[in-house]
Amino acid sequence: MRTIAIIFLTFVLFAGCNKDKYGNLDFKMKYTSSKELNLKASKGLADELHYTQFGDYITSVTPSSFIGEFDLIRIYGTTNDHNSPSAFMDLIHPKSMEDNIRFADFSNNAEITLTPSLAGPMEKNNSDGIGVGCYTADAIFKLLQINLYDIRQSIELPVQYNGVNLSQFNGQYSHYQYSSDLVKNGNILTVDMYPLTGRRLEPESSPTADISPFNGPIGFYFGMIDKTTLYSTGPSPQYPSSLHLGTSADMNVPFVWSNKFNEWTLKPPVYGETETIITTIGFDNENLIQIYAGADNIPYTSDDIIVYAPNFWERIYIKVTID
Repeated sequence: MRTIAIIFLTFVLFAGCNKDKYGNLDFKMKYTSSKELNLKASKGLADELHYTQFGDYITSVTPSSFIGEFDLIRIYGTTNDHNSPSAFMDLIHPKSMEDNIRFADFSNNAEITLTPSLAGPMEKNNSDGIGVGCYTADAIFKLLQINLYDIRQSIELPVQYNGVNLSQFNGQYSHYQYSSDLVKNGNILTVDMYPLTGRRLEPESSPTADISPFNGPIGFYFGMIDKTTLYSTGPSPQYPSSLHLGTSADMNVPFVWSNKFNEWTLKPPVYGETETIITTIGFDNENLIQIYAGADNIPYTSDDIIVYAPNFWERIYIKVTID
């Protein structure tokens, strides 16, 4: 009888010591150029849209290399802790010292491991005394913010462009100066996103000035909206009040607010176990690059226009899984 009592007491003490301990969280990020992971993301892209202001449409091309660069990926959520109702995690942030994690190789379906920063009701360390910690209350993540700093792509143009100096790539976009001779080798164009998505500042505005409101990094928000919307002008709206971020938090215009994100719940991990959070960012780049005949409407001449397809932001989607 005494032996049974000792065993029972030992069990109670052990359980009491661990009742406030939690398991481990690991974080991974995957990147893909596939549209197969999310049918909603590619819906409507089969009937390819075209511009009408750049002359006759010539063809579309899929980049052979497609590497993005982020300066912020943050997920916002709420908790069932009344003393700390908001939560967020920075997967990538501007002050990150791990520069390699800022780059996303979509074309090779890259996968990386992250060490994010967490805020909200949380335990500072994992059960083994190291790691990023974990939330001590259920956290429902509803909104994901991405600042896309750049995308660099390699594009095999039709062979007719070999030896053609493309005027579009001579001049300044954002903070960068471009030269067709430097970004094009034969019929291979290797360039970042700015000439393909924005307006040239010098020597004069380019004919691509009106394809998007972006002349620099592109802001995206995913979730908490029924239909993907481009916010190009007007005052910056506030974050949804249900996130409890306060009245001073604004979503800076211009940005894209996408519906291609489903909210998900993260429960406190069980002591002794490890849960892996996998965030997949997909950018369907099939036939993303469109080529037009330009002002003279003659194909394969210096005034031809090369741009991202209309509404290219509709090609981006997010998926989160917990293993």
